[in-house]
Amino acid sequence: MSTATDSQRPKIVLDCDPGLDDALAILTAAHFGELIGITTVNGNVGIEHTTHNALITAQIAGLSAEVHRGAALPLIAPTMDAARVHGATGLGDVKLPELRRSLASDDAVTYLCDIARSVDDLNLVAVGPLTNVALALRRDPDLHNHLASLTIMGGAAHGGNVTPVAEFNIWADPEAAAIVFREAAPLTMVGLDVTHKVLLGGNEASQMRSAGTPVADFAADLLDYAYARCREYGLEAAPMHDATAVIAVTHPDLFHSSSHPVTVEIHGEHTRGMTVTDTRPLSNFVPGCGVPMHQVVWDADADAVIDLTVQACTAS
Repeated sequence: MSTATDSQRPKIVLDCDPGLDDALAILTAAHFGELIGITTVNGNVGIEHTTHNALITAQIAGLSAEVHRGAALPLIAPTMDAARVHGATGLGDVKLPELRRSLASDDAVTYLCDIARSVDDLNLVAVGPLTNVALALRRDPDLHNHLASLTIMGGAAHGGNVTPVAEFNIWADPEAAAIVFREAAPLTMVGLDVTHKVLLGGNEASQMRSAGTPVADFAADLLDYAYARCREYGLEAAPMHDATAVIAVTHPDLFHSSSHPVTVEIHGEHTRGMTVTDTRPLSNFVPGCGVPMHQVVWDADADAVIDLTVQACTAS
């Protein structure tokens, strides 16, 4: 298993909608990357909750990364959340300290546009609905050219988790996702194809709790809640969607991907939010296809990714 040295730690801005696994992704990005900033978006729960949760996670972990509040609504779609999975406030029933951290701004879009042009080799990792990123691209169509990479947790080449074909982050704001996939190519799609292979449960929560630190206890409480909810839905463990996307940036050698045309369906009665991925061998050569190429992550050394997630949550 490779581990990034200080000189190799990628600079990361994390666009997120905390959410249980988003909180673990913040810890993972701060441990294995240089976490420059956090932007929040409406998604798993409403923007006030996602912003509070980002701030409280940063506070518990003692992080210096700025937090900027972003979009409160999807571009067009009605607001839908995932409180049934993450709890009413987004962090389950975890007991939280009083919030003392303050927002750096309530304008995540301006922050994303400015930071991309002012920080070299910046990796934008978006693990919630893509509303902020789409709005930033509208403001600065050249945004993606100022990034070292754009990685999203979202979509799937095969299947969904909200509908038979749509993953939550794309389904929650498909118009925004369509803009991002169309205008920010090439991006890296870390979707359900790989995240459903990175599963954490009671054993990993116990490992976290054995570290005996406030951060590890917080992470263990989050994982315990996620694990319990997943078992209610008949799953034996909890997929670590968002931390997996972060580790795909910090430890890319652990992942297998290939390049394919991907587009987002926004009109289909039964397929709205689908990331339509053309896996045909000759798809790159179809005349007039016009669909941008993206890196689709298919597989990972799941055991290594799990170990790194636990390591990030128990490091301090």
